[in-house]
Amino acid sequence: MTQKQVGYFQVILSGVFFGLLGTFGKIAYQKNILPGELLGLRFLTSAIIFGLLLSIFKKESFKMSLNESFISLALGIFGYAVFSSCYFFALQGVSASLTVLLLYTYPIVVTIGARIFFKEHIGFKGIIALIISTVGMIALAWGEWDISGSSFIFYGLASSFFYAIYILISRKTLDRVNFLGSSFYVQLGAGLVLCSIHFKSLDRPIEILTQNSCLVIGMAIICSLFPLTLFLAGLQKLSAPETSILSTTEALFGVLIASLYLKERMSLLQILGGLLVIIGAVLIATKAKKTS
Repeated sequence: MTQKQVGYFQVILSGVFFGLLGTFGKIAYQKNILPGELLGLRFLTSAIIFGLLLSIFKKESFKMSLNESFISLALGIFGYAVFSSCYFFALQGVSASLTVLLLYTYPIVVTIGARIFFKEHIGFKGIIALIISTVGMIALAWGEWDISGSSFIFYGLASSFFYAIYILISRKTLDRVNFLGSSFYVQLGAGLVLCSIHFKSLDRPIEILTQNSCLVIGMAIICSLFPLTLFLAGLQKLSAPETSILSTTEALFGVLIASLYLKERMSLLQILGGLLVIIGAVLIATKAKKTS
């Protein structure tokens, strides 16, 4: 198996784990855990668990320069923390389906940014894959779109923009950095900032962890530690546009998991959209094989 094929598998697998986020989130909301609280504990718990595992089994993963560690922390703060916050702000005034669609415009932003700043080309097949995946995303997210105000649309687009920036900067600056150590610092940065914003004292996080420890730890491992590490590993092997197009499978897995676990029925249009997302991913995978 070539490095590009490994990267393809890693990004797709990260999408499977990220796809479980909505299911975990709905369970958490039923237990009256607020979005910001959930995000902060998710990332910080994941960073603590991952840091302990690396200290025991992979100490060499921390052998990063001060500059590399700082960049990874900054990506967690200004990448994941900001994009996640914008996404949940958008959810307060825009229907979930439209919020998802606004976020998943990021492959377009990544493709344009990579072309302008990094001279990365995805070729004709890559452009076709981007178009097919985008149409598929629209079909997957199609439904009743409620909008309370234009500012919430701005937050949705901002989530897309900051996630695209995260991917582009990660691809450029962390290309040769140990992805395990980088993943730890990214999650640590996001967790510390989000917890400092959404918790005013230690009482609330202690209460949540005491009553819902299995939920928080499970979400931290399955929806943060695994997918974020796999995504960064795959990003080192693929171009930024290829990675962003492949990552649209996250939405597909999210819908499939919701339909299975939460008994949410997929419409015919969503099924068609899912097929288009798969076709886009297959086109990128085929392209990866030929160029590796």
